[in-house]
This record gives sequence, structure tokens and C-alpha cells, in this order.
Amino acid sequence: MFYISCQIIRSLVFFLERQGMCSKQIEALLGERLRDLDDVSARFPITDYESLMHYGDKILQQEHIGLEFGNSLKAQNWGLLGHVALVSKNLEKALEHAQRLSKTIRNIGHIELVSEDEFCRLSWHAQSNIQHYMVDELFSSWLSFAKHCCHNHADVSLEKVQLTRPTPTPESLTVYKQVFNCPIEFSANSNSLIFSKSILKCRLQSPNPELENILLSQVDTAVSQHDYASQLVTFINTQLPHIPTLEQASIQLNIKKRTLQRHLSNQQLSFSKLIDQQRKLLAKEMLLKGLSALEISNKLGFSEQSALQRAFKRWYKTTPKKFLALYTI
Repeated sequence: MFYISCQIIRSLVFFLERQGMCSKQIEALLGERLRDLDDVSARFPITDYESLMHYGDKILQQEHIGLEFGNSLKAQNWGLLGHVALVSKNLEKALEHAQRLSKTIRNIGHIELVSEDEFCRLSWHAQSNIQHYMVDELFSSWLSFAKHCCHNHADVSLEKVQLTRPTPTPESLTVYKQVFNCPIEFSANSNSLIFSKSILKCRLQSPNPELENILLSQVDTAVSQHDYASQLVTFINTQLPHIPTLEQASIQLNIKKRTLQRHLSNQQLSFSKLIDQQRKLLAKEMLLKGLSALEISNKLGFSEQSALQRAFKRWYKTTPKKFLALYTI
């Protein structure tokens, strides 16, 4: 399952509400997951992020909404990564931490930093087809961090931006130019920021090596817990429509049952909850791809179609038919 942290989803919900979005519509898109917004260890499926962004785009008529959201984020919204980045020595060190810790925020892509003569190329590669909102959010938030957290407001101007998305509407294109303030290539082969190597050496305002080391000591635990959950999700996906047991999962991962339970408990998860979350995610994905309720019910291992209907209403506080109508506004 591709996921995103609670901190990002919560920030996105608050951002959309500040833009005048209807709280009830936002609640309908998240369903029962709404109650997890106050759980800092919770993870949300990427489709929740995509649905919220898509809805905001359609209602506000702003296909650049990802840029606006990214610019509103603070480093603290990145969880452990944000706190480590703030006390790093310079931007180069902060990016090293971002490459290592990005999976604690979202596991759908990875960061790549490549040197090219006097320039650097910072790219983000998604592992699945997603809309342009997340790339926009990431790039604008990274740029905002660099501008506001560098010592003496160092010059962090970009040389060029490459985006795989097509050219936006004229209104949104104006916003892209304002945010990046450099040439932008749309329909590119990758999503990349290109800048002078010297920017990597820009000092941050509050370096604290001692605190940095303390925070980094928490990294291995955080990453390993996310890896176990990711492996479990992959296992669940390969088993559906059969509903696997925890014993079967522990054998598959070659880990003791009680150890696996402990790792899940540390993230306020249980194996049954993980299965329920994955069925919720897949039900939404299948519905949006045009599958019928009966087809979804059979693929996800429900005893009958009515059982899927009840589960969907528990998840999203509405029926599949009404949910689809809301999403396609």
C-alpha cells in the first residue's frame, strides 16, 4: 500500500478548510479515517491525498493547488524528517536526511540528487502513476524550506524546473512562474529541480549536531516499522480475495508472531486493521476505475455484495454510488 503520513493529510485538510472548502465534503472523502487525523503515527492511503487534492482543484478551479499547499507547509509538518532537517548543518545534509527518511512521510517515491558539472539535479521519482499535485507540493515545500531556513536568507535561485505534467492553464502557469522564478519545462521526462552546486553548502539557521544525533537515533526504529507494514500490505494484496491470518503473515515474513504483533502495536495497528485499511483503499481504487460493486466484492473477499456496501458506508460514510458522484463533480 502506498501511504502518506497523518501530518501531511491533516495539514491538507486544514489548508482546504482555510480556502473555504466545505468540511462535510472533506469528511465524506476521508470517511472513518477522519478520526485518525489526531494520531501522529497514523498513515493514510495515497488515494486519500489524491481525492482531497482533486476535489480542491475542481471546487476552487486551481490546478496549481499543490503549489499553494506546499508553500503553506512548515518543516514541522514533515514529522521526524522536518525536525532533523531544521538542525542540520546545511542544505546538503538536510537532503541526505530527506533521502533516508522520506519513507516515514510517503512511500510512493524516492529522492535522487545528481551532480552535473557545476549544477545539481534534484529529482523525485514516483513508483506509481499519480496526479501532478504531489510533485507540485514537494517542490514548492522544498523551495520554501530552503528560502526560509538558510542563514542570512542565502540566494537559492533555481536554474530550471522540469515537470512531467502537461502545460497548465494560463492562470495556473502564472503561479508556476511566480513560485519557481526560472524557466520551466513541462511534459519533461522527469520531475527535477536544477540549481547551482553552491546552494548545497548554504548554512541553515539553527544547526545543532547534538540534537541531530539524538533525532537520528530514532531513525532505524521508525524506518523498520514502516518496512514491516509495507511487507504486510504486499502480502495481503497477493492473498486477496482470500483473507490471510496473522500466523500466515508471520511465516511469510519469517518473523515470530508476537514480534510482528509488537511492531504493529507500536504503530497503533493490528493485522485485522491493516487488512481493513487495504480493502478500503482497493475498494476506492476499483470503484474509480469503473468496476461494479459485485466485481469489487468478489475481488476483495466479501461474502456478498451487501457486506461490501456496509463496509464502504463505514469507511466513507456514504454509498459507493454517492461517493463516485462526489468524486466526479
